[in-house]
Amino acid sequence: MKKLNNKRIRKYALWIVALCIACMALLLTCNLIVENNAKNKLYSDINSVTPTEYGLLLGTTPQTKIGRKPNTFFKYRIDAAEQLYKTGKIKKILISGDENSLDNVNEVECMRDSLVARGVDAKDIILDGKGYSTINSVENAVKIHNIHSFIVISQKFHNERAIYLAEHLNLDTNDISGFNAADATSSTAIMTYIREYFARVKMFIDILFY
Repeated sequence: MKKLNNKRIRKYALWIVALCIACMALLLTCNLIVENNAKNKLYSDINSVTPTEYGLLLGTTPQTKIGRKPNTFFKYRIDAAEQLYKTGKIKKILISGDENSLDNVNEVECMRDSLVARGVDAKDIILDGKGYSTINSVENAVKIHNIHSFIVISQKFHNERAIYLAEHLNLDTNDISGFNAADATSSTAIMTYIREYFARVKMFIDILFY
C-alpha cells in the first residue's frame, strides 16, 4: 500500500513538473513572438522617430493603486508624449484609457490635465475614455477616431504588445511604431513586469476570439 502511494505521489509530481515546464514555455514563446514583431518599430531616441500626425498615449493612473504613491509609469508617459509633441514629431495626442478605473480615477482627464500644464495645447488632445484595455485602445483609435497611422506612447513592454495588436486584429492600420517612455523601477513596478508575461498569453487568446 505504501509503495502504491509513493508511485502515485511520484506520478502526480511528474505531472506538476511537466505542467510547470509547459506553462513556462508558453510564456516565453508568447513573449519572444511579441518582442520580435516589434523590432525596428520602437524608438527611445527622439531623433530617430519619423514624424506622424497622431500619438496614441496609453492610459494609467497618476497614483499607484497600492499605497497611493506617485505612479512613475504615468509620469514617464507624460514626459514622452510632451517630448514628441514639442519636437514636432506628433501634432495631436489621442489619450486612451479608463474614464472610471477601479479607484474611481479618470485616467484620460488626468493625463490631459498634466499635458496641458506642460504647455500642450488642449485643442490638440483627443480623449478616449473607453480604452479599458490595450486592445480597446488600439481598436478605438482606428474604428472610432479613424486614425490609421500613429506612434504608441508607453513603456517598451506595453508598446510591443500594442503594436502586435494593431497589426494582428485585421484593422486598417499602417506605419505603426512606438516611442518608449522610461521604465519605472520601483518595487511595485516589478509586479507590472511580471504580469506582462501573462498579459501576452491573454493577448493571443483575445486575438483568436476577436
